Amino acid sequence: MCVLDEEKECDNCMECEVCDLDPSKICDNCGKCLDFKDVVSIKIDKIITDPDEYKE
Repeated sequence: MCVLDEEKECDNCMECEVCDLDPSKICDNCGKCLDFKDVVSIKIDKIITDPDEYKE
């Protein structure tokens, strides 16, 4: 199925691969279309290796 139109079967039109900022370019995952102000990170404060230690 098409990722842009869930009612349409994928016909390999490649519209989903077009750059949002420059329609004449194929997306190369540069990230310029994402509005990140700085580096995004996740702080890991603990790694649980024992399943019995994990509590919800």
